[in-house]
Amino acid sequence: MRLMTLTKDQLSDLYNDRMRKDFPPSELKPLFVMLDAVDKGIYETLGLYDGEEIVGYSCLVKLGNDYLVDYLAVYPEKRNSGIGSILVKLLYDHIDSAGSFIIEVEDPDYARDDEDRELRVRRMDFYLRNGCFDTGVRAKCFGVEFILLRMGKEKFEKQKCWDTYSSIYRSILPKDMYDENIELLSFTDEQQ
Repeated sequence: MRLMTLTKDQLSDLYNDRMRKDFPPSELKPLFVMLDAVDKGIYETLGLYDGEEIVGYSCLVKLGNDYLVDYLAVYPEKRNSGIGSILVKLLYDHIDSAGSFIIEVEDPDYARDDEDRELRVRRMDFYLRNGCFDTGVRAKCFGVEFILLRMGKEKFEKQKCWDTYSSIYRSILPKDMYDENIELLSFTDEQQ
């Protein structure tokens, strides 16, 4: 399996064909924001290919040597087969200059019901099994409460994690959109 950078046209197709199905509307940024960030050189979409077939993808926002994993998904028919773990490993290997990867995971404490909570816990456990750790930072982004996880070579203090996270969003969102949608909720003792 290999990662390949997708073009803006491929990102547009991916957004319309897959991302709208893979992510709830509340979590999906407008396509124009993503395309504008590509034009600025701070957004990259990577397709995970098994031979000639795309089986997963990740969208990344870059700020210096730090990255926000904006979206990561495996195609439904390929899920639960270890491909997600391969994607996370290849992603980290692909960008060997990365200081860190920050990953947003929906906070189980804000789940709508038991089924939603179970899904959120399963997603968080996936990242924890694959080399990520809880930063202790809780944030709200576009109305969704997140736990910020991190994968990287250097240790991040909670404040530095929040500063990096908020700077990444400031780099891709118009000021009014940032001010309305990005919020620090708390620092917790959960940091590992």
